[in-house]
Amino acid sequence: DGRYIQRTDVSPFINNLPFGQDTTCFSTGDASGSTSQAANIVEAMEAGATTFLVDEDTCATNFMIRDARMQALVAPEKEPITAFIQKV
Repeated sequence: DGRYIQRTDVSPFINNLPFGQDTTCFSTGDASGSTSQAANIVEAMEAGATTFLVDEDTCATNFMIRDARMQALVAPEKEPITAFIQKV
């Protein structure tokens, strides 16, 4: 948490942010855990990474997976996070 992000396209994972923030060119000085992890993955892919090592104890759980309970509570069109597990 608290990571600085500048002009990074986190839209593959993060959308529908408060105040209509643009996630295709996202900048912040204090990113949430989910947004930080999304930016880390996007930046690694841009740098050519082909393998990701994921430490589940330090990951943003709500970024990694959306369980059935959370899917029932938040309608898909209102959910700001596309879980990593849905992309891999």
